[in-house]
Amino acid sequence: MSQPVIGIVGNLLIEQGGFSPGMERSYVNNDYVSAVESAGGLPVILPPVRGQDVAEKLADHADALLISGGYDIDPLLYGEEPHEALGFVYRDTDIFQLRTIRTALAKGKPILGICKGIQLLNVACGGTIYQDISEIPDSFVKHDQNRKRSCPSHTVVAEEGSVIAELLGTTFTVNSYHHQAVKEIGRGLKVTSRAMDGVIESVEMEGEAFVLAVQWHPEMMMASGDDMLPLFLRLVEEAEGYRKKP
Repeated sequence: MSQPVIGIVGNLLIEQGGFSPGMERSYVNNDYVSAVESAGGLPVILPPVRGQDVAEKLADHADALLISGGYDIDPLLYGEEPHEALGFVYRDTDIFQLRTIRTALAKGKPILGICKGIQLLNVACGGTIYQDISEIPDSFVKHDQNRKRSCPSHTVVAEEGSVIAELLGTTFTVNSYHHQAVKEIGRGLKVTSRAMDGVIESVEMEGEAFVLAVQWHPEMMMASGDDMLPLFLRLVEEAEGYRKKP
């Protein structure tokens, strides 16, 4: 039997120099591809497209979605004006990613979101985002680390009985590369882990479908060991189960 297809939701990279400045390239970092391959899935990059019907067809071809990281989300898409600390946004990419996520949610497909992926999932479900961690009262943890990308830099505490606790334990350490974070929780989602300063580190969807998103980068941590492999193994397992549904 063929491997389950894991659709990795892609981004657009704008070339800044070299032979083609300004050229846009569809891409994901190869760490995502390697993590899916290591877990036994068939990684397929879903390139950003403008047509809603094409975005939905791309999502249909995947047995599960892996939502990758990327630029900041356009705050106008969740009803807010831009904060002065907002970074670069690419609205067309955000719209594609949100359409793809909503298509997968409507079909009950398994989803794993990473970094921007947790924020996109939250917005897709009607939630909002802190445009900069400076907006979060009493935040004190450094969430944009200055160390090797595969190395953990802060502690996360998970809720007892959550999927994230089942996979990684109730206390574990993660790497961190973000300046935005989940704010108001979207419909159907619940917070399942936090950093020591209260910043939301994972959310899960209530119900039967496997929908989990994390704020750190487990795919990068795979370069230093298999601590995060259970996340990708579970995604592939759930994708296999989805394929077998009548």
